[in-house]
Amino acid sequence: MSARRDDDDILGFRDGRLAAGFVGRAQRRHAGLAVAVFVVGVAAAVAAFMMLPRTYHTEVRLLAQRNLVMPALGNPRRTVPADSDAPTRLAAETVMKRSNLISVIGATRLMEEWDRTRAPLLKLKDRILRPVAGAPSEEDKLEALIGTLRKKVYVLADEGTVTIGIDWPDAATAGRIAEQMQQNFLEERHASEVSSIADAISILEGHAAAVRATIESASAELPRSAAARPSPVARVRRPVEAAPSDPAIVPLQVLLEAKQRAIADLEEFRQRRLTELHTLLAEQQKTYGPSHPAIADTKRSIEAVSGASPQIAALKQEEAELQRQIRRRGGEGRAAAAPAAGVAPPAAAPSGATTAYVPPRESAASNPPVSYAASRLKSAIAEYEDLLGRLEGARIELDTARAAFKYRYGVISPAQVPKKPVRPGPMFLVIGLGLALFCAVAAPVLADVGRGRIVESWQVERFMGLDVLGEAGRS
Repeated sequence: MSARRDDDDILGFRDGRLAAGFVGRAQRRHAGLAVAVFVVGVAAAVAAFMMLPRTYHTEVRLLAQRNLVMPALGNPRRTVPADSDAPTRLAAETVMKRSNLISVIGATRLMEEWDRTRAPLLKLKDRILRPVAGAPSEEDKLEALIGTLRKKVYVLADEGTVTIGIDWPDAATAGRIAEQMQQNFLEERHASEVSSIADAISILEGHAAAVRATIESASAELPRSAAARPSPVARVRRPVEAAPSDPAIVPLQVLLEAKQRAIADLEEFRQRRLTELHTLLAEQQKTYGPSHPAIADTKRSIEAVSGASPQIAALKQEEAELQRQIRRRGGEGRAAAAPAAGVAPPAAAPSGATTAYVPPRESAASNPPVSYAASRLKSAIAEYEDLLGRLEGARIELDTARAAFKYRYGVISPAQVPKKPVRPGPMFLVIGLGLALFCAVAAPVLADVGRGRIVESWQVERFMGLDVLGEAGRS
């Protein structure tokens, strides 16, 4: 019968024993409902576990340390600030460059595997939205993948290590992405630390060529008399090639040679790395079976190194543009095999060198034009010698940087293919089962409360103020 509620404590929460008894007896009264809700809850948890996107985590840790011994021994006079030598400086910006992300997408074939690696829920969303929004274009996919990489990849850098981690819905792809990002980071560092010195050498050579031209011009202005005596310090090599008709070609040729040097250095670094990996793979194949994870990791590293390099591609683009500019100005569009400006090292002049002349002291004093030319020649010779000294120091620095690079960066923990997802994990199923059990217990209670009927004797005494003399079951 209907009950008149004088109290809102319909479940007897003010008396814990009444509440516990009410909940327990509600399960017996609605056993079928409790079982049905529990089964549906478990099925929903399992379905959600199967359909939710998987997230696999992997990371690579690199040792990055300063190596101040080799540079100090190779060039004690170097004045490079200590902060500029920090191996972890701007590590995150280096890894997350747009060009590097695009190269990762190409090397790991993410565009081709877009549909295969999509989670079931995301595939369902695509099917629902495709009739309305249409299929995504290649450009849309590329931008979406770049945005996803920016969200899923993280870079941590401290004083001595760089960690590159990724959370990705496919295990094998996660390992390839981490390996490719490691390779891109090392190549970018090599380009910035080694190739930049080669650029500086080419620029110094260009300036030395200009100063040498000034020396030759000043020497030509001096009278060539029999009494003139040679200067012991003004020996300059003859140009390997005739000077170009357009003076603007010289700096372009200097830059072109710098780019070609950088490309050669980077290709040599990749080849050396590839040789080391092939040697490591041969040693591992003698020890492990063909399906060992170490062999799979080494093969993945070889695949990453063998792929296209965004750094080399960018340098070759710049090289082609410089060649076009030189050809437009009437040049040959290529760098000379010798140093760009034909600069001699700071040693004794070889055969075929020209000698600058200075007049006798009394002739220079009595002839102002000759005195000016002599002063100009002396200043140019001093500047030229200074440039030669700086060039020698830069060449030593370049050789030292090449040798020291392998000591600056090392792999502490290589990228591996994760064996199980981090999300959703076993805890997801545990939480799902707990929620299913809670709903199975709560459903019978809500069924009794929702009908607004009195189902137990203590409710008659509490809400109607009547004494219960006895209970009779249904026949």
